[in-house]
Amino acid sequence: MNTVTDIKDLGLSESLYSKNAPVRGLHKLNMLEKRFPLSIKRTNPKLAAMWTQAKTLTWDAETDIPYSTFDKSNYSQEQLDAARLCWSRRAWTEYTGIVESPALCIRLCLEGNQSIEAKFLLAAKVFEEARHCEASFMLADAMGGYIVEPPPGDAIQKMLVAGFRDRMAFNPEVISEAAIAGWHCISEGIAYDIFLARYAHTTEPVTKEVIRLISQDEVRHVELGWAYLEERTKDLSKSDILKIEQVVRDVIENVELRGFHSTFMLNDAETSVLREAEAIAADARLGFCTADQEHQVFVKSIQRIRERFAPMGITIPLYPELD
Repeated sequence: MNTVTDIKDLGLSESLYSKNAPVRGLHKLNMLEKRFPLSIKRTNPKLAAMWTQAKTLTWDAETDIPYSTFDKSNYSQEQLDAARLCWSRRAWTEYTGIVESPALCIRLCLEGNQSIEAKFLLAAKVFEEARHCEASFMLADAMGGYIVEPPPGDAIQKMLVAGFRDRMAFNPEVISEAAIAGWHCISEGIAYDIFLARYAHTTEPVTKEVIRLISQDEVRHVELGWAYLEERTKDLSKSDILKIEQVVRDVIENVELRGFHSTFMLNDAETSVLREAEAIAADARLGFCTADQEHQVFVKSIQRIRERFAPMGITIPLYPELD
C-alpha cells in the first residue's frame, strides 16, 4: 500500500475553502427565504421513500445498545486505550454532521425550487448525526473513557472541518447541488464504505451493533445525495455541472485524501498516534480495519463514486495513489 507523505506530491489543487478563507456568513447569500407557495407535493419518489424510512427506522443510542455487556477483561490496556481514542474520534467526526446538516437545510429553505423531501431528510439527519455522536462517545466510555479532544495533527483539528462544512453551505459561489455532492456523495459515501468493511472485520458484539445501527442511517444519507443529484442535474447547465465537479474534486483532495475519514491516507509524524491506535484497534477487532483493508476500500469507493457521477457529466480525475 502506498501512502502520501506530502499532499503536494499528488499535484492537488489548493482548497477552495481553506481554514484561512474568510467566513461567508448567511447574510452573504443575499436572499430571503422563499417560503410561499409552500408545496408539499412529492416530486422525487426515491427521496419520498427515504423520508418514510427515516420516520420508521429509529433507535435510541442510550437504551438500544448494551454497553454494560462490553467485557474489558478480554482486551489488554493497550488495546482498550487505542480503541477508546478511535471511538472518541468517531464521536468528533459525527459531531461535524450536526453542523453540516442544518446548514444545508437552511440553504435549501432559502431557495424556492427545492423539494420538500430533501428538506425533511436533512432536518431528520441532524437528529441522526446526534445519536451517532452519542453512541460513539458512549462506546468509548465503555472501553475505558471518552477522550474530549483530538491529539495534535488530527485532520479534524487541523482542517477545522466543521467550519469547512458550514462555509460551503453558506457560500454563494457554491451551488446547493455541489455542496450536497461533496458531503453526501463523496464524504459520506467513503465513510459508509469504510464502515461496512469495519463491520465485517469486527467481532466484539457491542461494537458491532454500534456500527450496524450507524450504518443503517448512513446508507440513507449517502443515497439522499445521489437521488437528489440524479434529479437536479437533469436541468443544470454545463457551467453548473463544472461547479459541482470543482467542489467534488476539492472534497476528495483536501478532505478525504488528507485523512478525515481514513488516517492511513497520510504518513507523517503528526498523525502517527492515530494510525497506530487504529492499527491496534483493528488487530483487536474493536471496530477498525487494517491499513491495507482500508486502503482497498478507499480505492474501490472512489471508483464506484466516479462511475455513478459519469452519467451526470461529472468527471473525477485519476489519482496516482488510488488508480
